[in-house]
Amino acid sequence: MNITKLGVFRLDSMILVFSLIICCSTYVRGMKPDLLNKHRKGLGGFFRRCAVIGDRLSPLVSLTCLIMAFYVMFIR
Repeated sequence: MNITKLGVFRLDSMILVFSLIICCSTYVRGMKPDLLNKHRKGLGGFFRRCAVIGDRLSPLVSLTCLIMAFYVMFIR
């Protein structure tokens, strides 16, 4: 298997995955805030940080999601 064809090593795939993680974490934090509290460490802390990014930069995150949706549907 050619390692350069894996989605992890492509910039557009990484941007798509991170923006989806940010959007999902922000949504979960809005619905169930006790799941992503500030005292968690490890993977839970990572998702909480993504939720904070989504809260503070919501217009930029939304714009990134729209651009990536257009890119995936029409260009790629």
